[in-house]
Amino acid sequence: MKYIIFFLTIVSIMGYQNSVAQNPLSQNTQVEVNVGWVTPFLQSGSELMRAENLRDNGQSYFAGEDGNRREVGDYSSLSGISFGIGFYKPTKVKGLMLGAVVRNAQTGSTPEQGEEAEAYYFNFLTAGAAAKYYPFTENNLFLRGEVGLGAVWTKNRFLAEGRDQQFFHQFGIGSAGSIGLGYTFTPFKNSTAIELQTVYQQLSTRVEVNGIGDDTWRFGALNIGATIIF
Repeated sequence: MKYIIFFLTIVSIMGYQNSVAQNPLSQNTQVEVNVGWVTPFLQSGSELMRAENLRDNGQSYFAGEDGNRREVGDYSSLSGISFGIGFYKPTKVKGLMLGAVVRNAQTGSTPEQGEEAEAYYFNFLTAGAAAKYYPFTENNLFLRGEVGLGAVWTKNRFLAEGRDQQFFHQFGIGSAGSIGLGYTFTPFKNSTAIELQTVYQQLSTRVEVNGIGDDTWRFGALNIGATIIF
């Protein structure tokens, strides 16, 4: 639903903007490199939510034959860094640019008592077509959207019997989309610019899990970052 509302908003603004001048930034090809802070929001998936519940209760991922788990304390917030690269080209629609973007997020969380034994890593990548729209002539505010493929890979690190270090890996692939907004600053005389932007990503991936089979993981992510435009 959020993507439909976003699309209708873009269409209505574009209808108005077709009668006025366009922002100069939308008239030249842009290449962007982005770095930022990202935090995921886990929404559904049997194994995804089971692992989150263990962390919420401060328990080890490993259970002994009696079913008991070690107490490892509170986990830190699941967050990390993101990297992205993309390009945009002008279109015949005033203010609208089309292109492609690839984003990679590396996040993790460790408990206060787990030391090197316990940890959870949640990483994901998106790649697809992207649109960027400058609705105003002199104000460099922009709206953006992306749609394409998404992949996720996770790792639980824990100690098993005999304190043997163990890892439990998961991988899935599916679809991804995002909406966002930002502002472009032009402090340089050449075409180089700096952007600040906020992007919300939504992914749905199919993961094969032992004992479960097909496990559909749905999660979102808030991405706040800075971008260099060439």
